[in-house]
Amino acid sequence: MHFLNPMLQNHPMESSFIQTWLNRLADKYTPDLFTLQARLDPMHKSDMHVDIYDARHGSVIYTEFADTVKTAEAIAVKNGRILSFGHFQKVYQTAKHTDCIVRIQQLQPAQSMIPSCVHAHCYLIESALCRHYADLGLYGLSGVATRASQDYGDDYVVNALAYLDSSLAKGDCLFCFGLDPYLLNWGKPIEQLYVSALDELGLNRPLCIISSDFASAYVNSKLIERIQESALGKSPSIKSFIDGVSQHGFVTAEGMSILPWAFSDTELIWQLSELDASLGIIVEQGAKQGICHFEAAVQSQFVALLFESLASFKNESCTFSTYPTYQCHIDELARLDHCEVLKSAQLNRLSGKTSVGLTVGRLATSGFKWVNDYHYDELLVPARSILQSGCNLCLQSNFPSEPLSPLRLAEIASERDIEVMPAHYSCEQRTLDPSERVTLVQALNAVTHGAARHIELTGFNEIDSRANFSIINCDPLCSSTRLIDAKLQRI
Repeated sequence: MHFLNPMLQNHPMESSFIQTWLNRLADKYTPDLFTLQARLDPMHKSDMHVDIYDARHGSVIYTEFADTVKTAEAIAVKNGRILSFGHFQKVYQTAKHTDCIVRIQQLQPAQSMIPSCVHAHCYLIESALCRHYADLGLYGLSGVATRASQDYGDDYVVNALAYLDSSLAKGDCLFCFGLDPYLLNWGKPIEQLYVSALDELGLNRPLCIISSDFASAYVNSKLIERIQESALGKSPSIKSFIDGVSQHGFVTAEGMSILPWAFSDTELIWQLSELDASLGIIVEQGAKQGICHFEAAVQSQFVALLFESLASFKNESCTFSTYPTYQCHIDELARLDHCEVLKSAQLNRLSGKTSVGLTVGRLATSGFKWVNDYHYDELLVPARSILQSGCNLCLQSNFPSEPLSPLRLAEIASERDIEVMPAHYSCEQRTLDPSERVTLVQALNAVTHGAARHIELTGFNEIDSRANFSIINCDPLCSSTRLIDAKLQRI
């Protein structure tokens, strides 16, 4: 069964802007740009200890969110690997028969332990690149799981530009990402960000604001001049680019591949040399969100080269794998990614061998009218229908398109409520297609064991395998604490 997934072909990280940016970086790449130093293995003699996590005193350990939720009184972890789990006395006796010191870690009544999250099909290299610059989106490219901004408007953008301008050195280019043109002005033209309007702000530097879908950009005259002064300035394509900006007031999809030429050679070399630090911050923030494994989407040999060089030094708290994005159909792995909408005929073609990765984040930012007008003959994020078809379900954010927050995705899938400017909708409109809700247990499985199955991560949380568990400051199934507000700690 093979059919192309149209969502993948239009994904922001596959945009002409990103691809041209990567091509320009490839021209400047040399191995000596990475001055990485191998870190010492941080085991600090942990093989001399067995940690038993004890949940007998009002807390709970969830070992798997399956049809029947699986729990344990205790888990023993030796040298980062699972030694035993089950009743406390059984786990304790197993630990005593090792030649290690046994340490009891008693979970507090307000805490619980859950399987860590697997983040499938995200764009780590592109995320690290974008993180060099400011974000004007609803959440940010930093990876922090925060609630959506409720004052998202023209004033927000103008104030952000003024603040960023004051923090940059003279002459530096001000690049911004993540702007959502539709939500910014609710579908109306954004004349306040056209070339003439941005020129009136009086920023004495090139300015470029890239939309969240990387399909449009708002620029000022100084940025256009910077491109004209580049090596591309003598190309015939520059005239059509300038004519297009003059006609529309902003850069359309056809002109996005021109924008990376605003980066100077010095900036490109700086971007490459700083990739290590940027990726390290993303991985660290992922660990704080309970992520134990990243699967990076790779769409070119150059991205694969960068990722291999950087990921080898980022194995302290997370593991990594890759998946080529050109596999945009159900292939020999019986896997579908970037799925946001499906027709009934497509659902009927799914089978129990299929694993479907749903891009669930836009549920919380999609307007009710948009969903009903545009997808009237399609199902938007049909999570329940996929499970009823017998398929494996994996929830994806396609980071950096959505925040680095798997528990947020689980919450969205189980509630399907709009979180951006809810006051603009009636009570009936705030929940998008409630018939496609899944239970919270099913949603949590889709970011843990379901996601691990999706990427064929072998031995996930089995005896003698790596211990992929996190301590959370609430009980995700019984507490009133929202998952988006929960605090996690990787063990």
